[in-house]
Amino acid sequence: MTESSLSIGTRRQKIRFKCVTNDQRPLRLAGNIAELGEWNLGHALAMDAYPRVQGGFEWTAQVELPLGQTIEYKFVKNGDGGPRWESGNNHRITVIPGLHTLDSDFRE
Repeated sequence: MTESSLSIGTRRQKIRFKCVTNDQRPLRLAGNIAELGEWNLGHALAMDAYPRVQGGFEWTAQVELPLGQTIEYKFVKNGDGGPRWESGNNHRITVIPGLHTLDSDFRE
């Protein structure tokens, strides 16, 4: 698959999301578009964990999103007390051409 592909006549772009946490609680990526579950945690994107040498974990997920679309998203930890959304405002990006990696730390 190429970095950009055609899907139903709409150009799409692969975006890799990365988020660093201090613990190993499962992380999901939720957002305002169907690919990120439309804020429904049951449909949010699961992320994969990788231990970091300096401690904590780096969580990653990759998804193709429509070019030109502005999206909002947040990371959500799954824990014993239920889901915990990261604090602060939603992250917001407009999808533009070129391979993208978006790095973040989980905002407690």
